[in-house]
Amino acid sequence: MYVIHYSGVMENAMKRTQLYIEDDVFKVLRRVSKEKAVSISELVRAAVKKVYALEKPDNADLILKEAAGIWKNRKDIASAEQYVRQMRKDTRKERLGLKA
Repeated sequence: MYVIHYSGVMENAMKRTQLYIEDDVFKVLRRVSKEKAVSISELVRAAVKKVYALEKPDNADLILKEAAGIWKNRKDIASAEQYVRQMRKDTRKERLGLKA
């Protein structure tokens, strides 16, 4: 494990790893790295955090507010409670031919 020190203060404990990536991907990373003046490692860390949701998006609260009540005008289900009960219905016995 490597400990990264900034101004003598421990910020993050990091693991060292090695990646194999295609030449075209490396060229893109190298170009963006130079444009943004950050390391390729930093670009990879940021991408992993973003893609695998280790970091909450800036507009997460807005997304949740917009999703609230999304089913309120649905005509294909009677109620959310009924829908959930139907989804949770145990059909194992029927599938195994144990229930008439």
